[in-house]
Amino acid sequence: MIENMIQEAVVQIDEQQFPLTVTFEQGTPIPVMIDWYKSNTAYIEKKLLEKGAILIQGVAIHSVPEFESVTGAIGTKFRNYVDGSYPRRNLKGHVYISTEYDPAFDITLHNELSYSVKWPSRLFFGSIIPAATGGETPLADSREIVKVMDPSILEEFESKKIRYVRNLHAGEGLGPTWMDTFETDDRKVVERHCDEIEIEYHWKDNGGLKLVHTRPATRLHPITGEKVWFNQADQFHPSHFKKDVYETLMLLADFNEEELPLYACFGDGTKISEEMIRTVINTINGVAISRPWVKGDFVVLDNMLVAHGRKSYTGDRQTVVSMAP
Repeated sequence: MIENMIQEAVVQIDEQQFPLTVTFEQGTPIPVMIDWYKSNTAYIEKKLLEKGAILIQGVAIHSVPEFESVTGAIGTKFRNYVDGSYPRRNLKGHVYISTEYDPAFDITLHNELSYSVKWPSRLFFGSIIPAATGGETPLADSREIVKVMDPSILEEFESKKIRYVRNLHAGEGLGPTWMDTFETDDRKVVERHCDEIEIEYHWKDNGGLKLVHTRPATRLHPITGEKVWFNQADQFHPSHFKKDVYETLMLLADFNEEELPLYACFGDGTKISEEMIRTVINTINGVAISRPWVKGDFVVLDNMLVAHGRKSYTGDRQTVVSMAP
């Protein structure tokens, strides 16, 4: 029965597009897509290393349980979102909402948890409810970003690295709590996790937690050996905050930028200029590809080879994600 359905699904593959696009007949049952995926694993793995991202369209993935069943069938292990810098609610099992960041603002392109020493190798995205307007997830080849980045900026980022600072509150303040960030209220669990991933931590008198660590700005892909732009300096930089929010936060931080919820500078402690950050963002946006979500769309990303973001939107939007270790 499945074999006949696969033949009738009329799979079409466009290898020229980014992301590589696999189109099934509209409304194709989930078991057909899963069987096709498993039967073509070697091809999919090869193309992921070449293109970095694969879009699968036409499959009837219309709910969180259905997305969980697909990812559970084609994946073997999944990771949680411990140490994440943006709000992300667990929906079911290994499935998370992609983000609950204010829909009025864009999220700049980034590679998930690139500021950590442990990041997901692969991301699975699904569109359960497309936004009324906007809400696209732009993608950019991290290898291409390195190639087009201003050489002087690339050299400075690589030589100095990036120092990330996070100030997590204990229940009163802006941004996530340390309990939500680490999915526990046990300080010892947090401390063990920080030790494992090489984060310096400081407990504050008010119950908050300060995290400090320095990471590279680029990395080499473990399989292809290619250099990729792999950092989130712009998302941690003070210029990421809107002017009125920045001014309010600075008052609360006693005018010390290192006490903002997020902060980034170079590894040697020198500031990264707002102009440089703007150039980085514009460079990444210049190579990004964006397309509207269609209900049921399923995207697989190599998290090192491809950066992703989110456009502002109106209406309801439910884009979900699962992360492979």
